[in-house]
Amino acid sequence: MRAFTAEEFERSFKELYQPLCLFALRFINKADDAEDVVQQTFADLWDKRMGMNRILNLKAYLFQSVRNRSLSAIAKAEWIPLEEPFPDAEDRSLEESMYNAERDARLWNEIDKLPPERKKIFLLSKRDGLKYQEIADELNLSVKTVENQISKALKTLRETAVRIYTFFFG
Repeated sequence: MRAFTAEEFERSFKELYQPLCLFALRFINKADDAEDVVQQTFADLWDKRMGMNRILNLKAYLFQSVRNRSLSAIAKAEWIPLEEPFPDAEDRSLEESMYNAERDARLWNEIDKLPPERKKIFLLSKRDGLKYQEIADELNLSVKTVENQISKALKTLRETAVRIYTFFFG
């Protein structure tokens, strides 16, 4: 691999950071630890950039490095899950895991683009599992307003899902 510029490194970091963090979360259950793994992977890549052999696919290299570093972190911590959080994780190919991480990152980016109040209502419902009435009570809204905001959020995210599917599968 030729020595890449700071701009190329920054572009790769911005493009792949979130998908790599989501990928690391498949192995490590703590978001902070997953971010540490990804940040250290990028730091090592930057430190080694001059002495490395040619990397044909940087994205695949980074996903494999994050996977290996995540597994090493688990082994060092002597962390043994009581239940496998993703029972089919080992059956997935690296390519499928990369696709899933990228898809998840794109969806989270779209969730982040929702208007602030709609995003808050949507996350209270879908992420936190609150019922519409509970959300309405917490935010001093009517249940109908909560329903409308979640409906609008889902419509936006469905449109995004179609674009993502089209992007990956033509």
